Amino acid sequence: MKNAAILAILLFLQANLIWSCKKTEEPAVIPELSFTDLVIPEGNTPGRSATLSFRLSEATTATVSFKWHTEDGTAKAGQDYTAVTDGTVTFVPGELTASIEVPLSADSDLEFDENFYVLLSDFSGVTSTKTQAKVTIENDDTYTVQSVADGYTTPDTYPGMSLIWSDEFDEATLNTNDWNYEIGGGGWGNSELEIYTNNPANVFLKDGYLTIKATKNPYTGDYYSGRITTKGKQEFTYGRIDIRAKMPVGKGVWPALWMLGGNISSVGWPNCGEIDIMEYLGHDPLTVYGTVHYNSGGHQYTGSKYVVGAAEDYHTKFHVFTIIWQENSIEWYVDYHKYFSVNSNDIAFDAFNLPQFFIMNVAVGGVWPGYPDATTVFPQEMVVDYVRIFQ
Repeated sequence: MKNAAILAILLFLQANLIWSCKKTEEPAVIPELSFTDLVIPEGNTPGRSATLSFRLSEATTATVSFKWHTEDGTAKAGQDYTAVTDGTVTFVPGELTASIEVPLSADSDLEFDENFYVLLSDFSGVTSTKTQAKVTIENDDTYTVQSVADGYTTPDTYPGMSLIWSDEFDEATLNTNDWNYEIGGGGWGNSELEIYTNNPANVFLKDGYLTIKATKNPYTGDYYSGRITTKGKQEFTYGRIDIRAKMPVGKGVWPALWMLGGNISSVGWPNCGEIDIMEYLGHDPLTVYGTVHYNSGGHQYTGSKYVVGAAEDYHTKFHVFTIIWQENSIEWYVDYHKYFSVNSNDIAFDAFNLPQFFIMNVAVGGVWPGYPDATTVFPQEMVVDYVRIFQ
């Protein structure tokens, strides 16, 4: 009996020793860190901050931590946010979430959206598949255009932006270092009636304005007009674009201020992408349209319209048509009233990360606007005061 008791004790001790060894040999749980990029309105109230939240996949029994610091993107430390050079985030045992704050600067300037980065390093007791968070400061300021006798106008400078190209149309003739004439008929893909020419009767500069005039030959019934582009001469990727213009009027008259991808000759349309800054149908002088066309398993498009009151129609007054085109978004404005936007989550955006050129034309007839009738009077003119692009 004595030997049996001793044997039982020894077996018990051995079993506990094995269990204890196995317990200590099991690796400690190492949680994974998760977080997402942040988009936050800029606001104009002092004391605002961008708050980034972090979460552990599971709680631990030990303290874990990592270090972080900020880095400029298009947003600049000291101007748009306050830099942090030596931040640390610590999770105590049992804690699953933590957050950091980066102070933001406030202003009232209508700017592009801007971004900066939070970079993570020196992980202790925690792992992460990402080491960078992007913080986007979404501009939410407004700008009031100036009302003048013949409509609305905008300045040629804006805070924080540079004018990189413009045409004020102050010369005697169109600058062919910047512009091309596209000529010919054939419907232009929309069953249009006009024949585009480089005739000064259809495209001319006078008194600081570009005029594109649609005319009708009273003997043959042929329609003539103008279409100019900056293809191969002035092409841009991103920017704030202002075009001040006044529209023609009449059923079947179809002016447009728009852009196409500079690679259209090699990839075709709609692969090149199309940004319609402004389209207008002459039978409705109160409405303009902003649209984007692209390829996503075939031709796709999306857009919206902006309607003004009868006293503000697009035929008798100049208005300013604007897009703010950024890396992941495009916004449309009339007289700095925003009415439409798209972003890279909405559409296939690849074509809009490449250079585009300007097109200005007045079409006659076509599938969308319909065709002139007995009420349509010719000639009809689109008058452009300026085109400006800021970055």
